[in-house]
Amino acid sequence: MRVPRFVTSAVAAIVVLFATGQVLAFNWTASGSFKYQDREFNQNGFTGVTPSLPIRFAKVEVRYKQGGGTQLLATGATDGSGNYSIDVLNDTSTRDIQIRVLTASGVSDLFLQVTNVNGTKVNYAVTTPFFNSHMPNQNLNTGTVTGLIGAGAEAFNVYDVGLNTIEYLKFLNGTRPGSSQELKLQWENLAGQFVNRYLGANTVQVADNSPYNDTVIQHETGHYAIFNFSATDSPFGPHNLSNCNQDLRLAFDEGFATYFGQSVRLHFGLSHPQLYVKMTGAPGAGNLDFYFDVEDEEPFSCKGGTSEATVYATLWDMADAASTPDDSPGIEEFWDAMGSSGPLVWDVMRNYLPSAAKKSVEDFWDGWFVRLLGSQGSMITMFSRHGMDFKHDLAEPNEEVALSLHLPSTGAPFHASYFKDLGNGAGSVDLDYFKFLAVAGQIYKVQTTNLLGDANTSITILGPDGTTVLQSNDDRSALDKSSFINFTAPNTATFYVKSFHSTGLGIYGSYDISVTGTPAQMGSGTYTPSATVNVSRQIVDVGGGERHPSSSPGTFNEEGE
Repeated sequence: MRVPRFVTSAVAAIVVLFATGQVLAFNWTASGSFKYQDREFNQNGFTGVTPSLPIRFAKVEVRYKQGGGTQLLATGATDGSGNYSIDVLNDTSTRDIQIRVLTASGVSDLFLQVTNVNGTKVNYAVTTPFFNSHMPNQNLNTGTVTGLIGAGAEAFNVYDVGLNTIEYLKFLNGTRPGSSQELKLQWENLAGQFVNRYLGANTVQVADNSPYNDTVIQHETGHYAIFNFSATDSPFGPHNLSNCNQDLRLAFDEGFATYFGQSVRLHFGLSHPQLYVKMTGAPGAGNLDFYFDVEDEEPFSCKGGTSEATVYATLWDMADAASTPDDSPGIEEFWDAMGSSGPLVWDVMRNYLPSAAKKSVEDFWDGWFVRLLGSQGSMITMFSRHGMDFKHDLAEPNEEVALSLHLPSTGAPFHASYFKDLGNGAGSVDLDYFKFLAVAGQIYKVQTTNLLGDANTSITILGPDGTTVLQSNDDRSALDKSSFINFTAPNTATFYVKSFHSTGLGIYGSYDISVTGTPAQMGSGTYTPSATVNVSRQIVDVGGGERHPSSSPGTFNEEGE
């Protein structure tokens, strides 16, 4: 039988291969699982429970020993459960194999990494032991390798927190952030960094003792989200949670960042999503630095849009629901009729706020209705609950002298707001007119108090004709934006008070206004007007504004810019 020429050639090639001492190349598979040790926490600090969690979507390298180091043989990635399976192609040698996982993305559309802080930036790694004398025709399963606390787990926890932010943004936007938006987190033990902060350029720096302060890190990634997909006018700088009178822009930026971080935890069903907790980082259970609850504003409580606590609490009310796994599952406040509105909150942040002139909670409110997101009644109820009266007050319409609301001279305050509803829920600049009856020669204290939400008041007393300016005051003092006028009535008549929002960061806000006459006029005894003028005493029940504390006991500096 004649052998075909091509078969003869193939056999000859194999013979030559062995005659020259070459070894056949093989394909084999490296597989296994990587995890890291977590530290669970609650409002008391660390619980002492340290479960092993998967290292997800991280880069995996198959390496072999060479000299005093290792060389790369193949790369792959873990999946969402921390497992990996990597094909090693055309391997020809018996080697000492080691496999490691890095704090860097192993997935083509995921742009995320964790590095050290000082010096040259490199990723962290958890490695398997060496598997010596591995034959190239054998698959290798390394089993499960877990990075332990103090031996790599910290960096992978930081990575996992960053990954949750990326995945939440994918839920909101439809895709993960792109390559120009790579989230870079920096952490290093004993690096000399004591503050958690967003550095800009998509970079979050984690303090030395904070690799397990998940909510603090998540807050800083909230700034990353704002910078990449929304916008901010915040002046940044120091801020603390008990300050109820922050810069309106700073309060919104910081409040939103906290809300965003807690929303990430809520979205993924993580424990205690309503709790923001910071620990000292020391080993063992406890070690609480401070905590607060975004649901009930404990232990920090303010009113108005100049508080980051008020901002995050209000936004949280919009996003949570009775089903939220907080301390009262299945129960929601009677005044909180909204729920699961996180994507709608994000719609305003991404599609309206960048174009706003001044980015604050006022712009967020307007953007909600410009974007036609509805629920005006529920929105008014919730925001008012937190001291943000983006609605007409009971005096409206009083934008003209002829429609002025009468104020008694008893000193009883009337709660007013600088908000004019445009008809669709969004607002505009408001002007308020009031009037009071005065007796010639008597002194009246006309003042605004209890300013909320940057309601920088300015008041003017007008004569009986409603146009002649008699006295004006903008600021009570250099440090007090309320207004005060000591007015001596030139004659017995009705005088008018024009109240408007002075130049400030916002245009809305609320305030109390009152007129206080002499003790004789304020008392319950007989009132005798001038004998030459026919004046009747008129007492009008105009309601009163609720007085609120300006800050909570104690001051804790929040980690931030």
